[in-house]
Amino acid sequence: TATETGPETVASGLNGPMGVAVEPDGTIWVVDSGLAGEDTLMFPDAETHELSPMGFGETSRLVRVSPDGTQSDMATMPSLNFGAEFLGASRVVTTGDAVYITSGEWSAGLEIDRPDHMAALVRYQDGALTDVATTWPIERDENPAGALVETHPYGLTEGPDGMLWLADAAGNTLLRIDPASGDMELVAVFDALPGPIPNPARDNAMEIEPVPTAVAFDASGSMYVSLLPGVPFLPGSAKVVRVAEDGTVSDYATDLTMLTDLQAGPDGNLYAVSMGVFTEQGPTPNSGSVIRIGEGTTSEPVLSDLSFPTGLAFAANGDAYVTINGVGPP
Repeated sequence: TATETGPETVASGLNGPMGVAVEPDGTIWVVDSGLAGEDTLMFPDAETHELSPMGFGETSRLVRVSPDGTQSDMATMPSLNFGAEFLGASRVVTTGDAVYITSGEWSAGLEIDRPDHMAALVRYQDGALTDVATTWPIERDENPAGALVETHPYGLTEGPDGMLWLADAAGNTLLRIDPASGDMELVAVFDALPGPIPNPARDNAMEIEPVPTAVAFDASGSMYVSLLPGVPFLPGSAKVVRVAEDGTVSDYATDLTMLTDLQAGPDGNLYAVSMGVFTEQGPTPNSGSVIRIGEGTTSEPVLSDLSFPTGLAFAANGDAYVTINGVGPP
């Protein structure tokens, strides 16, 4: 959160904090991506499809921070180690007496059964985790974006219709899920963007994966999605798009960089998280920010010099909560 003297730490000791949500009573929920574990899963390489061992373990966490600051681990989920990257829980939202989480990744070529809470929308309620739905069948059976057969449920928000809206960062799709039944509907597919290098997932076309990371609704009910996009993480290549009811996608805000979250603020504006600036020398330290989104190229930073921020949430009083150090060494 931010005070007159700058940001104030409200939770620490996290391993790749990714998503954050705030309840009206001040309770904060955070999910982290974890530290994998000593077990292994055989995962296929995106280009060669050869299987390689990946560290695996139940170390991704759902953490509750009570209004008095007490921090408690409430549940654990799978965490995978892809080289220097850990993949576990991504986002968290609360609705009613339930907490909903996007968790895990899955791809074609895996020769094992999908573990619980992998590539799933997960509900935490009454002390237990339940898989509400998995994004894998749509990606496996339809591959709507026509690239790699891979799914990474990531961005998550509750819509004005009471449905949960999910951005699949690997599948490049937008999904609507009924939290009561688990019924899932494909709403939109995001096209690849022009890129400077061949993309092996698209027959070496000069294209970048769009990588949708978040869904947000404004006061009028219009829907927006943030796009990261993927390798080589070009500064200025990210954007916020508007998605119409029929799934039509159009640019709304452009010339942005590495967007990982998008939220509607209590002042009626949209706010995005820019994780940082990547150059040929790698990631630039403390180059992340929170940005007030404006149409076209009118967006502006409101909080800068952050260390790899990933998630954003607003409290009822207007305070903003940001997760930092969501990527990189724990």
